Amino acid sequence: MPDKKYSINWENDEPVSFEVDGVAYESLDQVPDEADREKLTAMMDASIEQQFEKEFKDFDKEFEKDFEANKKSSANAEKLTLGIFSGVAALMLLIAAISSFSAVRRLGSEASAPGRVVDVVKQREYVSQQDNIVRDYYYPVVEFTSSDGRSHTAQMTEGSQSPYYEVGDEVTVRYNQQHPLDARIKSAGSDALMWILPGITGVLGLAFLGAVIAVRKLMPPEE
Repeated sequence: MPDKKYSINWENDEPVSFEVDGVAYESLDQVPDEADREKLTAMMDASIEQQFEKEFKDFDKEFEKDFEANKKSSANAEKLTLGIFSGVAALMLLIAAISSFSAVRRLGSEASAPGRVVDVVKQREYVSQQDNIVRDYYYPVVEFTSSDGRSHTAQMTEGSQSPYYEVGDEVTVRYNQQHPLDARIKSAGSDALMWILPGITGVLGLAFLGAVIAVRKLMPPEE
C-alpha cells in the first residue's frame, strides 16, 4: 500500500486546512482516520516547534544586536563624559597655575612700609539688586611713604562690614613698587585672599582629574 501524502495549509502562522491524499479537510476533527489525524497533529506540532525555534533565534540575534549597539553607545557616552571631565580638570589646573603665578609675581613686586589710617570711608553696596538688599562696607584710607621717599594716600580695596580699623591705627602697608597706590594692609586675611582662586581651582582640578583616573581604571579594556 503506497504511503499517504499529508499536507497542512497555513495562513498567518495558523493551520487553515489539512489534506490527506489530496482530500481537504477544514479541521482535524473532519479527518475520519485516527492515524491520519495523529500524523497531521505530529506534523502541525513539528511545524509550530520549528517556527518557535526560528522566532527564538531571530529574537536572540536581534537581542545581541541591540545589546552590542547599547554597549557601543554606552562606551561612547562614557568616553564623552571622560573627555568633558578631562577638559574641565585641565582648565581648572590651568587657571590654578596662572593665578598662582600671578599671586607669586605680585608678592615679589611688593614692598613693605609703615602706614597710618587717616580715614575710614563708608560705602553702601548692593548685596542683591533684585531683592534691593544693601549693606555698608568700611574701607580704610592709609597714608604711607614709599621707598623713594614719596608720601602716598590710598584707599584700600578690601573692605569690611564693620569698621575694623580706626583713624590713627598704625599698620604695615604692602604696595606695588611700580604703582604705589596699588596697596593693601598686610594681614593674614589679605594674604589668604590672594590664594583663594588658586586654591579653589586647584582643588576642583585635582578632584576632576582623580575622578577621570578612577573611572578609567574601573572601565573594562577595549576589545
